[in-house]
Amino acid sequence: MNKSSLIKWAGRTTSLISLIVLSHAAFAAAPVVRTVPWVASQPLIPHDAWSGKTITLKGTCNVQNGTPAGTTYSYIWDFGDASPVVSGTVANKYVIQATHAYTGASNLVFTATLTVQNSTTGEKGEAKYYTSIKDKTLPVEVNVAIDEGLWYLWKNAGRSSGQYYWNNYTPGGYGYYGNSTASAVQAFESQGHLENQPLNPYSEAVTGGIDYLTNNLAVQTMSLQAGANPDSNGNGIGLYWNSDRSIYETGSVVDALVASGTPDATARTGNASVLGKSYKTLVQDMVDMYAWGQSDSGSVIGGWRYSWNEYNPDNSASQWGAIGMIAAERHFGCMVPQWVKDRNSQWLTYSYNSAGYFGYTNPSPNYWYSTGPCGMVQLAFDGKDVTDSKWVACQQFITSNWASFISWHVARYYSWYSFAKAMRVALPIPVVTLPDGKDWYGDNTNGLARLLVNAQQSDGYWPYDDWPYVGYQTATAWNLIILSPTLFKAGSPVAVAKAVPNPAVAGQTIQLDGSASYQQDPSKLINTWEWDLNNDGVYEASGPFATVAFPSIGNYPVKLRVTDNSTPAESAVTTLTIVINVPPLAPSASAGGPYALCPGSTPWFLDGTASVNPDDGQHQPGPYPGDSIKTYAWDLNGDGLFNDAYGAQPDVTAYFLAKGVGSYLVQLKVTDNTAASFPASGYPDLSSTASAVVNVLAPSDPGCSCVSDLAARAKPGKVQLTWTNTGAHHYNVYRSKVNGGPYALLAAATTTYCTYLDNSVVNGTTYYYVVREANLVNQESCQSNQASAKPVTR
Repeated sequence: MNKSSLIKWAGRTTSLISLIVLSHAAFAAAPVVRTVPWVASQPLIPHDAWSGKTITLKGTCNVQNGTPAGTTYSYIWDFGDASPVVSGTVANKYVIQATHAYTGASNLVFTATLTVQNSTTGEKGEAKYYTSIKDKTLPVEVNVAIDEGLWYLWKNAGRSSGQYYWNNYTPGGYGYYGNSTASAVQAFESQGHLENQPLNPYSEAVTGGIDYLTNNLAVQTMSLQAGANPDSNGNGIGLYWNSDRSIYETGSVVDALVASGTPDATARTGNASVLGKSYKTLVQDMVDMYAWGQSDSGSVIGGWRYSWNEYNPDNSASQWGAIGMIAAERHFGCMVPQWVKDRNSQWLTYSYNSAGYFGYTNPSPNYWYSTGPCGMVQLAFDGKDVTDSKWVACQQFITSNWASFISWHVARYYSWYSFAKAMRVALPIPVVTLPDGKDWYGDNTNGLARLLVNAQQSDGYWPYDDWPYVGYQTATAWNLIILSPTLFKAGSPVAVAKAVPNPAVAGQTIQLDGSASYQQDPSKLINTWEWDLNNDGVYEASGPFATVAFPSIGNYPVKLRVTDNSTPAESAVTTLTIVINVPPLAPSASAGGPYALCPGSTPWFLDGTASVNPDDGQHQPGPYPGDSIKTYAWDLNGDGLFNDAYGAQPDVTAYFLAKGVGSYLVQLKVTDNTAASFPASGYPDLSSTASAVVNVLAPSDPGCSCVSDLAARAKPGKVQLTWTNTGAHHYNVYRSKVNGGPYALLAAATTTYCTYLDNSVVNGTTYYYVVREANLVNQESCQSNQASAKPVTR
């Protein structure tokens, strides 16, 4: 807000209209602009794309034309790649988007800027949007599909009094809101978009969606169910979604609340039995409702149908209760009576066909592609593992009929979602491959991920499925959950593997780095890294870092598996292909970081010295110079021009002091001299890029409380360093011959006594030292004081 303009009432000729205009100019606030992050907890991680792929850049603000009356707002999307900007007026503050296709080499990051301006006052607000070019692989295609699908749900949400909702509108008129809203909320949560993330627009959708769900829960007074007590928490009530398909919808509401990851959070809306109650309490009451509402008459007891206690259950309905209670029991620790599972087993035995599937209301094969997976979900709910005879037979039947199962004219979303749920809740661990070895999700030809990526429409949604009446919004939510690696957790681990150099020459030592792996849920951490170095299924190395070498030309897959500290733990796997070839080869850039820059520890340097030229010193026969990295060029402001700083270790103190406290994404481009070293190749000089995060901290930031008593003592032919232990995992020791740096890494010290002996010195030379605290994945915090020493001959 511009507070320097004050209105002074003159009492003579100032018109009322002028006063109103001046009042707006004086007191209007600058627009608050937010862009959608790919990872809510780490907003500098870019969105994925591949070169030439048209994507949607997604932004919002807090104002739009006509608010306040007569005010107009304009927007500009600057894509950051020197292409023409896109501009317009803000017609919908929730949706300020632009489509664009970036082109460039893999790992190049583009920084777009969304600016919204008050046309009356000139006040502006802006936000950045990051996109990284990746090689086009199925995992990258999935990420883009999720990105576009979530935006579709955001754009098409119903909004009323702060509540968000979605529906299953179809041409047949099926407008169920409970399942559609709960599934949309779950789709956001499964990607780590959660409540209480103020910089993340999607957080508002999750919060408003949960408010809508809790506001529409109805109450049922508990009574004995066939002689058994369904009221596990003893509060005398059950809760359910109030519709004529309560069985179908209540389970998905449970899933959405569990996927929040916050059992102790409390409902902000709802009736007296809901308002102020913890999510776990609400979930337990819905579990109790399913226990109370099991079918207890008709041909068999134990399942569920359309209404509570309805006779003649069906497997389609029963899976929704099962999937909700699995989530409640496994992830919120809710109580599910064993007698509920035992009676459900009776229903499954009745509805099972020995051919290897479950029927709808009996063993009939009419809907095996849907009811078969529905029965498998219930088997997992009942505690049956993958060795159970019914599970084995069902899995084999679907495998043998996979071509029919994935046929658009046979199964479609409802069946695929049921099957994905069954595979992911399987006991004792999720099922990845079918009996024939096929990866049911990740097979690049006809796995579910490939099918769904191919079926997604250009606006991010999946088309209407006319059986069983699945509309755009519901289909999109379900398919996003299928494409997510988790069902009920608030995000999942993501494995990120890097290799330097890559490409490399035969026999060269390659540094593997998994330290950038992360958990989408900010309350969880990655605590285990495992490397399969030769793609044989055996993980030979552990830890965030490893090395590998290959003896001959070829493409070598290396797998990284990371595991988090969830209970139970969850893992993710990524495959990195390392290319071994003959020169000339492109260099591999390493931008260092993440950097923690503290005002008390200047000057500040970036460090690209870990960049590697794999064919360094080599050249074609003749009087040609050896290949080497000849330039280090940095892009500090996201304009893609790489002209803001130069050198392997540029001093960026002035630049980032001017920027101030905040987090910034920088890029490094390294370029070799291939054209001079290998002229016969016809190649130009070769380049590669890498990015890093720069965190400029305030003096009061805890990250700036670091080693402050580093001391150096000179001895003949050595320097002894000492400092006080601050509890860091280890300390990186740096040295320079220049007062104030830049410094080169000397060693990583993991000593309780915090001492290091540098015996690689030359007598008569003054050396300058700093240490930086580092964590398990070698992320450094701030820099210590500088200490110096000059060893001399005794």
